[in-house]
Amino acid sequence: MRLRSVLVLSVFAVLSGCVASQEDVRGIYGRQARLEAKVAQLSQEIESQKAQSTNNSDLRKQVAQIEQGLNDMQQSISDMGERLNRLEKGGEQISSFPSQSETPGGGGSEVAPPISNEETVFNDAYKGLTEGRYKDARDRFKLFLSKYPSSAKAPDAQYWLAESYYREGNFEEAILAFQKFIDTYPKDSRVPLSYLKQGLSLISIGRKEEARLFLQTLIDKFPRSQEAKVAREKLAALGEGKR
Repeated sequence: MRLRSVLVLSVFAVLSGCVASQEDVRGIYGRQARLEAKVAQLSQEIESQKAQSTNNSDLRKQVAQIEQGLNDMQQSISDMGERLNRLEKGGEQISSFPSQSETPGGGGSEVAPPISNEETVFNDAYKGLTEGRYKDARDRFKLFLSKYPSSAKAPDAQYWLAESYYREGNFEEAILAFQKFIDTYPKDSRVPLSYLKQGLSLISIGRKEEARLFLQTLIDKFPRSQEAKVAREKLAALGEGKR
């Protein structure tokens, strides 16, 4: 439960402060992606513990607590997605205090910059993802990539397109889509996470030998990353691992 508390607190720490810049938004996307990796790992731990908890009341209580933590983290992800949409639509001021324009006698009102069609398409796609409308989200992300292939948001669109397959449980398509992301944007900070999710996807569909290859590639290329730490744990669980 300590892990859950740390992760949730980190989410809200990210969302505190003033008006978010484009780099701030991209940073939040990266943190959200890593939080989702923890959610995926926790989900697998729940399933493993459930299999052992039939005749153990204490363990059943522990599983119930973990499941509640998972639900809380998933809600945090959803809330973050909604906040990101508002940030990108007008530079929302994240603060517990009203802005000058909101305060009586503040003197004038702030006008949000116009939203381009590019932003509209991306925001609609991302909103669909956070709401669980995965096919709709993919269609919008694909439209975005076809119309704005040189956009600064193109890496985000490709990553979240892959993520939509992963969340949907369509793991074979997720593996291919994450590979396209890795090949197209090899220097992106989410490449380690993409390798990890490919490995987790392969484990989920029973292709353990291939999963080992992807997880070991992650460890070899990004040995000090948090994702590599998770990969080592997964390899150990599979009965093999190079440390």
